Amino acid sequence: MPTQKGRKVSKRRASPWQGSVRLGMVFAVLIGVNVYFFFLRGGTSLRALMKTTELAKGNPTTGAPLVAAPAGAAPVAAAKAKADDPTADEARVVEGTMADNDTVERRWKADGLPPATVNAIANALGKVFDLRTVRAGHGYTLRFDAEDHLRTVEYRVSPALAYHVGKDAAPNSDGAWKAVKDEKPLETRNAEIGGVIGSSLYDAVKRTGESTSLVGWFVDTFAWDINFYIDSNAGDRFKIIVEKKYLGGKFYKYGRVLAAEYKGRTGTFRAFWFQPSDGSPGSYFTEHGESIVKSLLKTPLKYVRVSSTFDRHRFHPILHTEKAHLGVDYAAPTGTPVWATAAGRVSFVGPRGGAGNAIIIDHAGGMSSTYMHLSKFAKGLRVGQQVRQKQVIGYVGMTGLATGPHLHFSVRMNGAFVDPLKLKPAREAPIANKYRQEFADVVAPRLQTLAAIPVVPPPDRLVAHGLSPMP
Repeated sequence: MPTQKGRKVSKRRASPWQGSVRLGMVFAVLIGVNVYFFFLRGGTSLRALMKTTELAKGNPTTGAPLVAAPAGAAPVAAAKAKADDPTADEARVVEGTMADNDTVERRWKADGLPPATVNAIANALGKVFDLRTVRAGHGYTLRFDAEDHLRTVEYRVSPALAYHVGKDAAPNSDGAWKAVKDEKPLETRNAEIGGVIGSSLYDAVKRTGESTSLVGWFVDTFAWDINFYIDSNAGDRFKIIVEKKYLGGKFYKYGRVLAAEYKGRTGTFRAFWFQPSDGSPGSYFTEHGESIVKSLLKTPLKYVRVSSTFDRHRFHPILHTEKAHLGVDYAAPTGTPVWATAAGRVSFVGPRGGAGNAIIIDHAGGMSSTYMHLSKFAKGLRVGQQVRQKQVIGYVGMTGLATGPHLHFSVRMNGAFVDPLKLKPAREAPIANKYRQEFADVVAPRLQTLAAIPVVPPPDRLVAHGLSPMP
């Protein structure tokens, strides 16, 4: 008998029934699996396979083919999902974006649409959308079916506004194209913002966490009283109540500025939006009901400094002789936009000797204004054209007799030159008496809100220099 490390080892004899039992257990497992798959499991049982075969053969009554669903799926639900998906039968999709000076007709013809189709779609879209307002950045989508026939057109103006064009399904429409407007609802919330000027209004607004687009509103709205290039000082403060529009819970854009205040060393200025409840046009007024709009802008541009004032005995820097300087020179970078100081009619546009590129505008009351040394004119500006106050008419340059980029601005009253800086412009009409009480009811709570708005503290460097917000 063999031994293992000094111990006896005995060999056990296997039972003759052991192999039979194991084999029987294997057969039992196989039989159970087959019963489950062929009789019990959905999708693979004999009954399910027979049903699938019937679906593949088609409807025995109509001969129409039936859709065979995958194992475990619901055929009716799958067919309904396909019917509810408007893109299920699409074979081709074309995406595009409008560029400068584009038209929908030009773009869609370039995408391969037949001229007749383009005209039909453009005519339908033009009934709900002004095609003259097409702008660079607008997007569109063309969707085609399996036979490459155009199914729908989507024209997107913004994330909140789109237009859909498709075949009219109404009776007697003869399949004509029809456009509908799709405008998503926006939620409006009023925001209260306050800040202190450090290096600039731009920097102060940015420091509040708001968009610097609000700076443009301040500059344009208070243009009759403040030139933010030279009248804005460290320590000045501003407050504003503005509508903020939200799309899907996310900030989308600013709405109307309801009230604003700018308080600095040049004075305190306020503006309140008021529109009568009877639907009459709205405008901005002071808290006393006076219009903030005046007959003349304080300046016709956003300038850096006044380089030369009105002087009848000035020594000319180029001609080196005494020559009257019958206007004001505003130094500003080349390309700075120049505004019409008041509404009027353009009487001259073009080169004018030593004045360089010049514009003359005739205004009401026998007044005219002249703008010299421009680098270029506003696109399309022409003699006889009516222009609005604050409309851009040209851009700063140094054409003609000029030693640097600037605007020479002069004003005549009944043919005689007057000093633009000494003009006292009149305000437009105040609130009508019939709206006085309604105006007071609107402004009073906004005045209280403005007073309570906290301002973002000034930067440390202001405090270090002994500067603080205006009281």
